Amino acid sequence: MTLSNNQIKLINSLHSKKGRIDNNLFLVEGEKGIRELLDSSFKIEFIVLNHKEIQSNLNFAETPIYYESESNVIKYSSLTTNEYGFAIVHSQTFEQKDFTFTRGFTVVLDGIRDPGNLGTILRICDWYGISQLICSVDTTEYYNPKVISASMGSFHRVKFLYVDLSEFFNQMNGIPIIGTSLDGKNVHEYEFPSNGFIVFGNESEGIRNQVKGVLTDLVKIPSWGMAESLNVAISAGVILDNIKRQN
Repeated sequence: MTLSNNQIKLINSLHSKKGRIDNNLFLVEGEKGIRELLDSSFKIEFIVLNHKEIQSNLNFAETPIYYESESNVIKYSSLTTNEYGFAIVHSQTFEQKDFTFTRGFTVVLDGIRDPGNLGTILRICDWYGISQLICSVDTTEYYNPKVISASMGSFHRVKFLYVDLSEFFNQMNGIPIIGTSLDGKNVHEYEFPSNGFIVFGNESEGIRNQVKGVLTDLVKIPSWGMAESLNVAISAGVILDNIKRQN
């Protein structure tokens, strides 16, 4: 089967945030992401593969698969390096009732803007067994193609919620809220509680003042060199590793 003009228009519309929201659909691009969908709860509208993959062992039951030339796959994809194919997938949303805070840590992002950082943080959360993420309303969109690609398939194992952080935290009485800051305590010496929130701030500004006001503590990664700062995704990896080694 080959794609219709309406399907091509739909695919192109999903390159924009407005198109993804209006259609309640998003793109999963590349072999790794598509294969991860096999084990996910996401509903797939259809799949487009390079015609060279016609003998592919993908088993998506009744999901329609369209085979296009390599040049068309690249043309329709949002990623210039994607020669394999992509899936058109129905978005999922979560509500606060879908989240529990009785055990372990939940990662919170305050104004993360770079899609690559968000995707990498999703992958790190998945690595350390953290399955839920709280985002400020201005954190970059979860279903941005660059986020999905950078997550390397981890996007479907992490629940997410976009909220006003100040209002959200005001409802979380008694749960530790630990932020990351250069003014914090040495993470290698800090004794983490058994559960709580760990907050990572904007790439250039850090955690905003209105969120700092509700934090119960601050931690930092000590430096032995001359670098001014660490990438927020790298910081998330270091912090979560310390949390997991203690708990």
